[in-house]
Amino acid sequence: MNNGDKSFLIMGSLLVLAGAFSIYLYSKDIKQAETINIKSFPRTVADWSSQDIPLSKDDFILLETDNAFFRKYKNPEGQTVYLYIVYSRTNHKTTHLPEICYRGNGVLIIEKSRDSIPVSYKRLTIDANRLLLQSGELYQISFYWFKAGEVFTPNYLKEQLLVAYNALFDKDKGSALIRISADVIDHDKDKAAREVKGFANVITPQLFKYLP
Repeated sequence: MNNGDKSFLIMGSLLVLAGAFSIYLYSKDIKQAETINIKSFPRTVADWSSQDIPLSKDDFILLETDNAFFRKYKNPEGQTVYLYIVYSRTNHKTTHLPEICYRGNGVLIIEKSRDSIPVSYKRLTIDANRLLLQSGELYQISFYWFKAGEVFTPNYLKEQLLVAYNALFDKDKGSALIRISADVIDHDKDKAAREVKGFANVITPQLFKYLP
């Protein structure tokens, strides 16, 4: 057997395995039901209290789940952030890149970079994607990352591979998209980023508790 034939057989085997795995994941999505309602995530965390911002039916259709929420959190110092979480233990298709939604809603992505969020819980450092957004005259700093089981990652492909691995070996772990944003006031992007990081530090223990 020549090298070309070997390569063809290897490629064909990989395609068969990928197809079988896709069918397996799809069947799991159909058969299983969500066992965790993410809307039970605390509406008050430390001195931050919140109010819900309704998501539309189109949002839930896009996500393929209603296990998501969007909230505005505010503390006594007047700091305000926006927390968006979508979560599933059964459907690996619910998490997606926020850039798709932003562009679909006419929001401009002015800058994109990576930034780190140090948190006191377990002395973690969350690596996150950082976006500068513009909608009309409003600017926001938005951080987002993914959670697959116990792992935080800014990398969508890595998150999907981890979800696939967990599903393949029947590990009872879910996946989530976590996004925290803050308005840029008086052109002070650094202040908005500090508010996001401060809030992320506060809620990290809850992310592990409510997003297994």
